[in-house]
Amino acid sequence: MKSFIKCGLPTIYADMNLYRYIACGDISIEKPERFLWLYSYVHLDEVRRNGNMDALEGMRLLGAVEISDILNAHFQSVGNIVVKSYIDPYERYQQHLEAVSGYEGHGDFMVEHLLRSFGADNFKELSKTPEQLCEEIDRITSIVDDEERENLLKRAKEVSLKMKKSIDTHLKERRPIDQTRLAMGLTSEDRKNAETSHSPIDEIWGIMAPSVKGVTKNQFFGFEPIPGIEGVQHTQHGSIAGAHIILNMLGVSPDKGLAKRDKIKNIMSDGQHVGMASYCNALLSADKRFCDKARAIYTYIGNITNILHFNYQKGFVLNLGIEERKALIIYFTTSL
Repeated sequence: MKSFIKCGLPTIYADMNLYRYIACGDISIEKPERFLWLYSYVHLDEVRRNGNMDALEGMRLLGAVEISDILNAHFQSVGNIVVKSYIDPYERYQQHLEAVSGYEGHGDFMVEHLLRSFGADNFKELSKTPEQLCEEIDRITSIVDDEERENLLKRAKEVSLKMKKSIDTHLKERRPIDQTRLAMGLTSEDRKNAETSHSPIDEIWGIMAPSVKGVTKNQFFGFEPIPGIEGVQHTQHGSIAGAHIILNMLGVSPDKGLAKRDKIKNIMSDGQHVGMASYCNALLSADKRFCDKARAIYTYIGNITNILHFNYQKGFVLNLGIEERKALIIYFTTSL
């Protein structure tokens, strides 16, 4: 969980809003060429989903390049995170659109399970997901040879039946998220105290551990696989994105709108951003909740990524500095 990329310049992974602020002239950065600015597929997919292309202009102005996970023929990570050569962000975005064409929204129905865990009143939509799974597998395997396709459809049917049973057994009764947190022994005061501690994950686990049986702390937060659960590849960025969701569930610097369908995808994207930024020297954002959860995760796993949070104000000039210690330290000052 401590892998990071090495480049000639210090690397900064900026969130979507930072690139938008730069594009619109709302803030500026003093001598940005001292750093290598990075984005990932997560940015591109947010642009596709939200329809706002301002961030692409901010990427262009900063000369940002893409950080990417290399996949094999089975679309699994080979554990090689690379920084790609510069390509105009608008051109790269068009390539992304072509790559996902026909698969936009693939698997979106599965967010109903996550929404239910956050207390959403969505049992009707949730109940449709087993059938939707079979329909989705049927659609995306249309180009597979008949024998393999039949096998995949059979397995999808088996999974859908288990999914239906699990929904009817465990998810039929809606439980507001505050009740879930209290069932784990977490009061509002406990959560606030954890947020200000040195290691929020250690702090929160110390409170809730007696109510969680059969899994370790690393397994619960997604940093290690749970025995018996197969088919889930554990990458550094994927595990971190999962931990981000868990922190939201537990109420540690939680995002707003957790149980809302129009908010959950952006919240999931935030977790993916924290994951991809974990390979870089710094993560830059004006979103405090986002930065607080990133800091909690990085502190726990011993990651070297610097969290750079600033309070947004139009007209700000960010002046980023560098210190060489045991690890590269990036800091900043602001001026108007």
